[in-house]
Amino acid sequence: MRSKKIKEAGLGPFGHCAVALAAKPAAPKAPLGVLCLATEIPDILAVALGYAGIERAGAPLPWSHGLFMSAVWSVAGALLAGRLYRDFRAGVVVGLMVLSHWVLDFISHPIPFSTFSWRTWRWSYGHLLPSDLPLFFAGSPTVGLGLYNSISAIQASILELGMFAVGLTVYTRYVLRKGAARLESS
Repeated sequence: MRSKKIKEAGLGPFGHCAVALAAKPAAPKAPLGVLCLATEIPDILAVALGYAGIERAGAPLPWSHGLFMSAVWSVAGALLAGRLYRDFRAGVVVGLMVLSHWVLDFISHPIPFSTFSWRTWRWSYGHLLPSDLPLFFAGSPTVGLGLYNSISAIQASILELGMFAVGLTVYTRYVLRKGAARLESS
């Protein structure tokens, strides 16, 4: 389970963390690390639930990656962060970061990383993979637009790193403006 899940994870954290970087200006009281962690909650849950025997790699993951449970985890994250930081906005943004994982996965899944070859930097699945994101629980319809089903590994890497660069740019501009405002006020 562990090795397969890590192998399928690919470059995903770059795209997910890009959203957290871009969202930081909307939640000044929430630490950037918490926002990045929130975007990875479904993958963290998938690994934990895999070790517990509740979910398994290669099959739809309804408890960690299903739309319904993603909404539940999102609300739980929002309530926890809102209470922890005593800030409604921080709670909302953290909750949205959890849900953003499902949105990005909906656009990109299914991801054929299990057939990826580092030697050729290609995946060779030979056919389109079926959707793999459940709407509810096991046996419910699965969805996914399949972007990574239709682009090369190089294109996927460029896309993920490009998203990260945009997120980093938004975050850097926020930090610079915040620093300039501090200098003006002192």
